Amino acid sequence: MTLASPKASVLIVDEESLIRKILARIVTREGYAVTEAVDGREALEKMSQTQYDFVISAIKLPKMNGFELLTEIKTSYPETMVLLITAYTNDVSAEDVLTHGADYYVTRPFKNVEIARTLSALYLKLQKNRSAKARR
Repeated sequence: MTLASPKASVLIVDEESLIRKILARIVTREGYAVTEAVDGREALEKMSQTQYDFVISAIKLPKMNGFELLTEIKTSYPETMVLLITAYTNDVSAEDVLTHGADYYVTRPFKNVEIARTLSALYLKLQKNRSAKARR
């Protein structure tokens, strides 16, 4: 039996190990290759060594918050799509997240199917963007 190659690569960034593991399980089950990072600085270090199609990141992170990480990603890796996750709905609005350049956001607690569907929709968008770019 041959294992299929992953659809795309995903970097999961969250200081909580349990959340990273849950997200990794969901994302892996959907056919993506997964790497984990504890904070924004570690994420950027990994991104400097490997190209990721997606980053799923918490907004509240040690050393560098999710908005700072998002800004760095969109500046240095503009084709990487970013999904932000927040448990602080009173502090952060959808407008804040999307204005900062995130491709989508999800609030915690999230449902597994919500992560899977969102990533699937972003994957389709990524494929369309790549097709359009290849036709140029």
